[in-house]
Amino acid sequence: MATNERPERPPKVTLAVTMFYLICGIGAVRTTLTVLRHIDVRSPETLIVIKLLIYAASILLIYQTGKGKNWARWAMVVIFVGCLPIEILPLFEELSHNPVNAFLGCVSLGLYLVGLVFLFLKESSAWFVGGLDSGNRGEQCQY
Repeated sequence: MATNERPERPPKVTLAVTMFYLICGIGAVRTTLTVLRHIDVRSPETLIVIKLLIYAASILLIYQTGKGKNWARWAMVVIFVGCLPIEILPLFEELSHNPVNAFLGCVSLGLYLVGLVFLFLKESSAWFVGGLDSGNRGEQCQY
């Protein structure tokens, strides 16, 4: 009888997950800076609510990635590819009038890219593929 135990999580996956949580923290700082910078011009309630929803979904996705869900790992790639053009173009303009926020954005992008690389290293990929959602890879289900 096979056990449903997963092998121990590779250190690079742990580091990547930590990086992704750090990116959420940096994003919260950037959101705070944006809100404070524009508070006299517009009301920030909508931005705050949207960002809270995005951060909640991100934390859930990072948590699932840390649990070894392969779909979550691939979702992180899709999000990166989809957000890359939306994030990079404003960073160039932001460098001139808000360099701290632009620097934090560059750090976030760098951490995200390194985190993705760590998730797709050989030992990380083996861990993700070896721990499919069912936990019984290659075995027949018994009802």
